[in-house]
Amino acid sequence: MLNKFLVLISFISLSFAAYSVGQTVSISDQQQNLTVCNGHEPNEETDGNMSLYDYNGDVNGGAYYVTHIDMAASW
Repeated sequence: MLNKFLVLISFISLSFAAYSVGQTVSISDQQQNLTVCNGHEPNEETDGNMSLYDYNGDVNGGAYYVTHIDMAASW
């Protein structure tokens, strides 16, 4: 019974995912500003805010970055 419940919960949570492996993040999602609370920004800005748009080489003057996004949850 517990296994069936876990499979059902997993299926439901995966069906609401906005992105799948290998998809490109949309421009509107790239433009969301995020606060840098500790450390520095890899693109050498010091404004305390970052967005994925800052690392898009098509719009930032040709400085391309490789980005690995890891989303994890613990229930």
